Amino acid sequence: MRDLVRLNGLWWDWQVDRWDVSGLRLIADNDLTYHHSVEVTFTDVVWASCSDLFHHPVFRPPTAPEAQFMRQVTTGDGHRLYAWDAETASGTVAMMVVAQNAAITEKFVRH
Repeated sequence: MRDLVRLNGLWWDWQVDRWDVSGLRLIADNDLTYHHSVEVTFTDVVWASCSDLFHHPVFRPPTAPEAQFMRQVTTGDGHRLYAWDAETASGTVAMMVVAQNAAITEKFVRH
């Protein structure tokens, strides 16, 4: 989680780039029209509650109810809960992903 917290405030626009059996990948930059500068890839995802487009996320430790929910959807097999609050078209929303791992890749990628 600490790794994700360091991304707070760096990029405005975030979106789901890929979500399939291999994982959930988010991309981010200040304008996603032509490129992105960071990718966050969650692997072995067992639960996701995430808007496909969001802005100004604040990655944070999970709340007690979120942690309790994670214990209900996993079997204690090493999954972690990644949580954040972000702006969407309908206001600020809490989002979370329960996954085995989250890998951050910082690179400039043209679209």
